[in-house]
Amino acid sequence: MSAPETPSDQPTDYGAWFAFGIMSVCMSLSFVFVKLSLEGFSLAQSVGGRLVIGAVFLIPLAYVFGDGLPRKRWFWKWSLALAMMNFVLPFSLMTYGQSFLPSNVTGAMFSLIPLTTIGLSAAFLGVHITGRKLGGLFIGFLGLVVITEPSKWVGSTGLEHALPMLATLGAIFCFACAAILMRIMPRVNPLSLMAGSAVIASVFGILPFASIFDGELPPLRPWIGLLGISILSTTIAYSLRFYLIRRKGPVFLAPNAYFGVILVNVFGVGIMGDAITLAMMIAFPLIVLGLVIAQDGSGNMKQV
Repeated sequence: MSAPETPSDQPTDYGAWFAFGIMSVCMSLSFVFVKLSLEGFSLAQSVGGRLVIGAVFLIPLAYVFGDGLPRKRWFWKWSLALAMMNFVLPFSLMTYGQSFLPSNVTGAMFSLIPLTTIGLSAAFLGVHITGRKLGGLFIGFLGLVVITEPSKWVGSTGLEHALPMLATLGAIFCFACAAILMRIMPRVNPLSLMAGSAVIASVFGILPFASIFDGELPPLRPWIGLLGISILSTTIAYSLRFYLIRRKGPVFLAPNAYFGVILVNVFGVGIMGDAITLAMMIAFPLIVLGLVIAQDGSGNMKQV
């Protein structure tokens, strides 16, 4: 009898890696698209349009690839919680932050979501954190401190700098809390859950989105940003994320934290003309190092 096949002997799943690449690009482009949308839309219109258009595309996907929208009270209770923590609050906070901060700065900060999730899991789920993970958390958040440039938090412009940074940190915290909710909630088709939460979230976006059509419509460039953030990020990236979780498991998505730091800077500098500051040059290696150290022995980030 032949020896059992080990993971290293298994053929490479090229389809999964291709989907992973598309997901990483779409998620990283979201920071650029938000900036583009804000060139012609207000903050409320950008967030509202993203919520409404994202729901329009997610609903049919839930019926084609998921379990539709179950008529169960518990499903909608959890959808409401996820709508607030995964859509309404983080989208609003992130968009506000990007109104003042370069897209490559906010993108690099968002790569800390896996580390934040680990910290929250230890605090609220009783998940044990090894010394290695604790060291990774410390180094990663040290990079976060550097990128927020604490010297700018004081003086006459301190509040103007602090509020966008705090808003972005709030968005990171919301996404990490959403991961905790997904961990403890009853078993449900992920795509159906995202569609259900998107439906509830869209209620908060209808009025701001409708206000777009009250006067003269913005030019093409902001529309490209709004459609890009709604379709590529909210719809395609989320759908591919759940597809990969079902096909390969959540650990497979861990490298996206590394790719995000790189791609967001490439897109931010190449498309939006964002500058690379000394603080960013110091912070990015610290964030990546923290992510590397917070790995398990197999070389994959444990996602909780």
